[in-house]
Amino acid sequence: MKKMRFEKWQLIVLSVFYIVFGIISAAVPREQFLTFFNILGLIIMVIGAFSIFIYFLRKDYLEEHNFQVAFGALYIMAGMIVWLKPELIVSNYPLVFAGCVVIDSAIRLQYSMNLFRMKDQGWLWVFVSALAAIALAAVILLADLGHDLQRILLTALLCFDGISNLATLFYERIALKKYYHGAKVEVEVVDGERIEHRK
Repeated sequence: MKKMRFEKWQLIVLSVFYIVFGIISAAVPREQFLTFFNILGLIIMVIGAFSIFIYFLRKDYLEEHNFQVAFGALYIMAGMIVWLKPELIVSNYPLVFAGCVVIDSAIRLQYSMNLFRMKDQGWLWVFVSALAAIALAAVILLADLGHDLQRILLTALLCFDGISNLATLFYERIALKKYYHGAKVEVEVVDGERIEHRK
């Protein structure tokens, strides 16, 4: 079984952050978030720099769709904005986080399709959880909500999405282990692309 990739560790950290921030945002006034987002911006920049550093240590850098340097640079840029202009995030943080949830829920949709092609029955709950998170995020982004209701929905969204991400990663790891152990799979690398031959 391969070690967990750096990208999945990023998703684990993000999911834990969602849960913690979802709980905090329900109890702390938004005016007290400035220092928090200053620190968060620095953390995001460090993650971006570390992502670029990891790229130069990886042996599979020719793997298709490997955009680790590009995403690392985006992390650094986003971190600088959060660090230097935290008031922009504080005034719009429900919309910002709802948009982030839409993006990582789309990633969870991809995980569900991977499970579907593996003929794993768990694909459906992953698919439904991703759609539910996207739908709730859309309500926060598009509906004209009161401040209190918006905070309640954001707390529910972040906690639900964080837990769903962690459950999906855990389940997919088990499913992949069963998939590779259930049949003989030969892996061939051609021009940097992994090709699986299942027997």
